[in-house]
Order: sequence, then structure tokens, then C-alpha cells
Amino acid sequence: MPKISAPTVAEHRAAQRSALLKATEDILLETGLTAVNPRTVAERAGLSRSSFYEYFGSRDDILTAVAIDAFDRWAAEIDEALAAADTRDHLRVYVDLTMRMTADGKHGIASILQQADLSPSRYEDIMALHDALLNPIKTLLAERQVPDVMAYATFVQGLLGSGVQLVTHGADADLVSSRIVDILTSGLPNTPTI
Repeated sequence: MPKISAPTVAEHRAAQRSALLKATEDILLETGLTAVNPRTVAERAGLSRSSFYEYFGSRDDILTAVAIDAFDRWAAEIDEALAAADTRDHLRVYVDLTMRMTADGKHGIASILQQADLSPSRYEDIMALHDALLNPIKTLLAERQVPDVMAYATFVQGLLGSGVQLVTHGADADLVSSRIVDILTSGLPNTPTI
């Protein structure tokens, strides 16, 4: 029987699974998607290749697990920030945090995983995460009694996605956040007619 490196088998298994996820994330950020395979992930985690298959059936499975893990961390950070903020500030807090997290590189995994050629079932899992990103936006819009919440949530998500692109390409996160909030609360700025 293999030696366990934690007080319980459950804790040992959780630690090994976590090590595989961390190794995958590190490889994605350092080398890119093409470098992720069971052998490189297991080696990076300090485990045997067979250990990889005890936790994940395929490369697609671990990539999906990394996406879920990243989404859960992102969502928890957003939920915590919103819980600490006044309801009137929720929209600004959500936009500010999204842009700040992007500037801090926390969106990097999502950008890389968008390029993954996943199996249809795993692609559906990732799309479900993408759809779940609308939930906080829908809640914020409902708090403001916006009609047709789903349509407006989709518009807001598009605006946030554009902001993420700008920040990813070097734009100042605070400036982008401020402009997004201005558009969402006041509309486009007036421009002089020619």
C-alpha cells in the first residue's frame, strides 16, 4: 500500500488532486496549453503518471477542473467583496474587482482555456461556468429593478469582456473600470456635433 502524506487518506487524496491542479495551472501560465498532458502535469506535481489517472481521466478533464477551480476562486472573491459593500455600490465594486483581478493576472487562465479544443461534454461544462458568470450581474440588475434582466446582463457582460480585453492588453484597470461604470450608470458621454 502506498504511503500517504497526510493525516487521513481523504486529506492525502485532496492534496494530490490539488497538486495536479496547481501543476496544470502553472504549466498553462508558463508554457501554454500545448504543454499540458498527463506526463508533464504529473511530473510537475511530483507524482507518477499513473497518479494523474487516479484523479483525472484525460487532459480535457483536468483542464475543465482547472477552469472550475479558477471560477470558484473568482466567484468567492467577488461574493466576499459584494457582501462587504453597500448595496448601492455593488455595481461599481463588481466592475472594479473584475478589472483589478484581470490586471492581477487572475483572468489569464480563462483566456488560455478559451483556446482549448475540448470534447463537446467538457466544452458544455466550461460554457455552464461562462453562463454562471451572468448570475452576479443579473442580481445587480435586479437590485436596480432593470427590466429584461437577461438581455441587459448579456450587454453588461459584453462591456465587461471588452474591459477585460483592454486591461489584458495594458490599459489602466482603474480607468477602464471608471469608464465602464460611467457607461452603465450615465450612458455614453456627450460628444459635440460637427
